[in-house]
Amino acid sequence: MLDRAQVAATAFEAYDRSQVDRIVRAVANVALQNARQLAEKAADETGFGVAEDKVAKNEAVSSGFVREYGDLDFVSHRADNEKKLLLSPKPAGVIFAVTPSTSPVANLYFKVLSSLLTRNAVVISPHPAAVQTSLEAAQLLSRAATEAGAPEGAIQILNKPSVPLIEAAMGDARVNLILATGGSAVVRAAYRSGTPAIGVGPGNAAVVVDETADLERAADQISASKAFDNSVLCTAESVLIMVESIASRMNELLVRRGAHLCRPDETRRLRNYMYPKGKFNTEVVGRPAREIAKKAGITVAEGTQLLLAPIDSIRDDEPLTHEKLSPVLAVMTVSNFDQALAAAASLVDIVGVGHSAVIHSEDPQHVLDYSHRLPVHRVAVNIGGSLGNAGIGTGLPLTMSIGTGFAGGSSLGENLAPEHLVQWKRAAYPVGAVFPQFASLQPTRGDRSGVSGVGLGDGAVREELRRLIVEELRGLIGQNHG
Repeated sequence: MLDRAQVAATAFEAYDRSQVDRIVRAVANVALQNARQLAEKAADETGFGVAEDKVAKNEAVSSGFVREYGDLDFVSHRADNEKKLLLSPKPAGVIFAVTPSTSPVANLYFKVLSSLLTRNAVVISPHPAAVQTSLEAAQLLSRAATEAGAPEGAIQILNKPSVPLIEAAMGDARVNLILATGGSAVVRAAYRSGTPAIGVGPGNAAVVVDETADLERAADQISASKAFDNSVLCTAESVLIMVESIASRMNELLVRRGAHLCRPDETRRLRNYMYPKGKFNTEVVGRPAREIAKKAGITVAEGTQLLLAPIDSIRDDEPLTHEKLSPVLAVMTVSNFDQALAAAASLVDIVGVGHSAVIHSEDPQHVLDYSHRLPVHRVAVNIGGSLGNAGIGTGLPLTMSIGTGFAGGSSLGENLAPEHLVQWKRAAYPVGAVFPQFASLQPTRGDRSGVSGVGLGDGAVREELRRLIVEELRGLIGQNHG
């Protein structure tokens, strides 16, 4: 697979802007057409989330991807006349992309389309809990890409992922970049591999509601965000921190919107079920609130979509302060905004450093202090964190992978976007030199194949590329054994 990916990546680098655009739009169209059926299959296979919400995510990173990124050019050279720099794009090459079980299709869509837009070949490593749906999605997109003119092997997927296989692929010299979305273990493995990697850490978003907030809007946004896809997105709110003057009213508004406010004995039962012996019970991931309540021994109303679990303080030994990946929201009341700020910072220090947070406030000073104080790279303001911090409904880049920055153990602090899969080579003229006009020039295409006058899709080119790569690999192997 990696041999085929290398050949595809080498051929892909010679494609022009119009060819790339045709491929991306064709693949995005097929992704959109299959958004619903793949969402339903993902929900059935994994048992996580809500099919309708998965449809929305799949649409956001198919047709939405084209709206957000489709007009960006990562193929053509650029000229900086002021600095006298000529910039030429260089794709990563072969990308090894690990996708999670919580958003298997949307994450796969995003990484495939991002790779294609930047002329990279991608090998998907699906989560074992979502293999069948991921296989179908990858095969659909691969067929669409090839029919639109992409090199064969530009999109591939492991059909039997395993830890040894993934670790071997991560450390393989034919892989140029790893995109790791998942638990901390897979992210650490990516960075240990020695291959350039972009890994993202766990979320644990604090959400603060202060005394100036529009409470009706805050209740709408928080309840919708926390219930979305049964809260499997890492950007979802984890702990709600409210100032005392509005806490009672806020709880009332959330209950009106389908939340169940747990009594102390119910919070204890919920904690014991979700964290038996202090360990997270993965059976709650993406499950409906009523199902979780029933298994915890809590009786809730028919339409309950969210469980509110009051806690007294933010402590590492309080399990409910950790990421939950379920429609369970810990809630805490404090005296004032300063205490709310301190509590939110303590929460993120426990789990979720570098990830995301949420605030509902009409006081710009509070928003500034919150953004400045919390060690996170994105804060959703007066909007739900699940989608807002993923760039849906806000000006943040649309993504399915959240960079946590240096503090969170990631090489990326931004939302992962196509621009991170390509680097720019720079030709620099002397400051006082006459800078040529490059706008009307195009690089000579096809030289990399060593065969002139042959179409990019021609079998002879692929065979020649394969021969050159095999020769290079043999040389490397010989050197290593020597």
